[in-house]
Order: sequence, then structure tokens, then C-alpha cells
Amino acid sequence: MLLLGHIGITIGIAWLVESKLKIKVDYRMILIGSLLPDILDKPVGMILLPLNNGRVFAHTLLFIFLILLLFIGLSYRKFLFLSFASFLHLLEDEMWSEPATLLWPLLGLEFPVKEHVSFYGYISRIVSEYTPSSSHTFISEVIGLIIILAFLVRHQNIFYLIRR
Repeated sequence: MLLLGHIGITIGIAWLVESKLKIKVDYRMILIGSLLPDILDKPVGMILLPLNNGRVFAHTLLFIFLILLLFIGLSYRKFLFLSFASFLHLLEDEMWSEPATLLWPLLGLEFPVKEHVSFYGYISRIVSEYTPSSSHTFISEVIGLIIILAFLVRHQNIFYLIRR
């Protein structure tokens, strides 16, 4: 899943939770949390560490737990939304299929090393995933875009996220 899928589907789930539980959601934290694992892990796992793996520390349950500890320790509700959105990111990435990463460090201290791909190869793969087809990535991006548009129409403007 890429940008629109992570943002849109996570906002959609938070929007549903907000309407069902009648709680006020901080969509700024939802937006940040929906991308936080990738924002942290892509540079670390693909540039700083020789793993060629964009799913390392922030794609673990330990990372989610640490954000929850911030919520408990600092009593800031915003960390609960950040943790919730980051956890949804892990579900959207189907991290259960990579237990060595998801359960790190319980299954060992090493992260999986992925096959080396050049920068051009990486960009080509991303572009190909946006090619209209029945691919999981393309479908999730379309669903994410539809949810983002519905959310913005329902809330009248994009500044709804900022004013909350």
C-alpha cells in the first residue's frame, strides 16, 4: 500500500470509530500516524542500514507499544490516536506475513534483508503499482482517494484537519 491508501483507509476507519463511539478524533495525529512507520523506516532500512528493507523498527508491535507508553506516561490523548493510526498502518501492510519484523525482537534481533534493487528499479516498481489493474496496491490507492474525497466533502474543506 502506498500514500493514498494508507492515508485514506486510516482516516476512513478513524472516521467510522468517531461516529460509532461518539469521540472526538484528532485527525492530525491520524494523518501523521498513518504514514509514520514508513516515514521512519524507509530512510533507516533502505539508506542507513544495509538491509534494503523499508520495514524495520517502526513496523513492529514494540514501536506501537512505545507510542502507547507515551500516551500513558504523558497523558496526552493525541498519542493514542498516533498509536492507533500507526497500528492500522501495520495491518494495511499485512505485517502478519512478516513475523520476524512484526514481533521484533521476540524472534531475533536481526531484521530480514531484502533483495537489492537499484533506485531506478524501486521507482519503476512504484510507478508500475499505480498502473490501472486489479493489483492490491492500485485498488487500495483508489479506495483511499475516494475516502479522502468523501471526508473532505463531508467536512467542507481541508482546513478541518488543522482547526481541530
